[in-house]
Amino acid sequence: MPQYELNLRDYLRILRKRKFIIISVFLIVIVSTLVYLSAKPSIYEASTTVKILQHKTVAGLLTEWVLYDPADIMSSQTKIIKGFPIMKKVALRLGVTNENFSESKINRAVSELQNQIETERLERTNIIRITAFDSNAKEAMDLANTIAEVYVDESLLEKAMQAHNARLFIEEQLSLLEVKFWEAEERLSKFKGEEVEIKIIDTGSIESIQKKLLDLQVELAALIQRYTDKHPRIIQLKKQIKDLKTQLDEQVKDLGGQEKNLSKQELEYARLNREVEVNEKLYLMLKEKLAEARITEAQTVGDVSIVDPAVMPASPIGPPKRIGVIIGGIMGLILGIAFAFIYEMLDTSIETIEDVEKLLKLPVLGVIPSVHSELHEQKNVISRFKKRIFGGKINSEEEAYIRLIVHYKPKSPIAESYRNIRTNLKLGGPSRKTILITSAGPREGKTTILTNLGLSTAQKGLKTLLVSSDLRRPALARTFGIKREPGFYEVILGTVSLEEGLKNISDIMLGNIKFDELMKSPGIDNISVLPSGHLPHNPSEILESKELPNLIEELKKRFDVIFFDSPPLLPITDASLLASKVDCVVLCYEIGKTARNALLRSKIQLEIVGSKIAGVILNHISPQTEAITPYPYYYKYKYSYTEKEESDGIHKG
Repeated sequence: MPQYELNLRDYLRILRKRKFIIISVFLIVIVSTLVYLSAKPSIYEASTTVKILQHKTVAGLLTEWVLYDPADIMSSQTKIIKGFPIMKKVALRLGVTNENFSESKINRAVSELQNQIETERLERTNIIRITAFDSNAKEAMDLANTIAEVYVDESLLEKAMQAHNARLFIEEQLSLLEVKFWEAEERLSKFKGEEVEIKIIDTGSIESIQKKLLDLQVELAALIQRYTDKHPRIIQLKKQIKDLKTQLDEQVKDLGGQEKNLSKQELEYARLNREVEVNEKLYLMLKEKLAEARITEAQTVGDVSIVDPAVMPASPIGPPKRIGVIIGGIMGLILGIAFAFIYEMLDTSIETIEDVEKLLKLPVLGVIPSVHSELHEQKNVISRFKKRIFGGKINSEEEAYIRLIVHYKPKSPIAESYRNIRTNLKLGGPSRKTILITSAGPREGKTTILTNLGLSTAQKGLKTLLVSSDLRRPALARTFGIKREPGFYEVILGTVSLEEGLKNISDIMLGNIKFDELMKSPGIDNISVLPSGHLPHNPSEILESKELPNLIEELKKRFDVIFFDSPPLLPITDASLLASKVDCVVLCYEIGKTARNALLRSKIQLEIVGSKIAGVILNHISPQTEAITPYPYYYKYKYSYTEKEESDGIHKG
């Protein structure tokens, strides 16, 4: 990651560079979202509405208006509908469970049904909407309608029970009062047989209080069956009953005070007469209440009714696949960008030309664009993406095209980039005749750079020699279609002469690769190749041979510019051995691939052996600087640099 403040252009460069990470994460999230949504069953929704009517007395309405918010009743009913008693009966009616099931199994079935419904009060109305959800449209409709039906039945049953309990209470009170009434009448009848002057005492107020007290007790008995002791109306009734009893006691005391002024006979008559009158009035009142209770019980009408029954839903409501895919795409894009920047931060490679020059204190001789855009086989976007993700070997035609791009496309931007490097190297002078092309790690394009740079030099009119001094994985002979033996190894050993080892335009024309319109490309006749020859078991010892400096001096006399190929610096010592014997060294570096520490170590290693580093060539650069997995530090990677790998990664050198 660059160690400077990023601007908008840097952010755009990172996004373009890490586009494969962004696209990959995006596609993975999209596919995962589609799989997840496809695996989820479709959800259907069915709704029914019920209306709740509260039949109240005037006193009850006034009490609730003062003490209690009616909206709470509706809110309570929405909870009652989802409550265990109602939902258990729904489960039984639908056949989801039965009474023979264990308690835990019944509870589990009820809990599942509770999770499938929602209840809500429609704003400012006495209507409750019951909504059921299910993976089956008919079952969703049946569940909503069954809940409404059970709720209506339970409400009706509850009201019937209230009326029944009120009737039983009145009958019980009436039977007790009847006995007391007849006994009081019988005592009064016997007392009237005696001729006694009687003063009548007014007991009207006591009777009125007793009537009110009885009404409240009847109402309380009915409400206790429906609500708990904490209900506001029950609390109010109990308070009123208590107050009336207090008033009754006070009236009785007052009556007792009046009775003190009466004679014993008058007092007894007054008591008997009052008792008869009170019992008679209470008896008649209870008879009236009993008749009303019987009528109410016989004509019980529920407070709850169904307004709109649920109908079969035509289409599912979820999962919302279109919205899910859109959300998945947005999340995939966000995650892809996040991963791209995380990967960029963890990337220890050098990202820009400025970073390379600042780190190495060496000039960048030139930048070579990516040659992939020039390949006919890779013009298709899908093919290019597949190649980038899954990789693949380059065939012989692509190999020849890439390594000889200056010959095939002499007017292309890539060819111009090699000419720019040739100019910056100031080739042909006495101090720049022998040049070693190397890199920190494998597959950074050093051999491709060597061949194309040699071709551009030859096109300038300079006699150019390409030496395949890579005795481990040579590629020059195959590139030009010539025989590998005899070559560099045999010339060093002295088994063949230099003339026998050198290959020129005649050998190239007779080789395996057929150049189209070969001679139309200027400068091709200035190219000579010294192939590697036989591959020895001790290449390092061959490069340390005393004959090598003599060979180099002889080559300087015959050619204007000589390019030496070599293995990478860090894993193998061959390049270091050659570096001290040539005029200068050119480091090849592919941005975004090799770690900065490895590149810096390569420079230090070249300086240790006393070589002169002409500069750095940045290879395979796309406009956005493509992201390539960085190699770890040189002592960490496992590298097998053998002849059998020479066909892999042609463009990488």
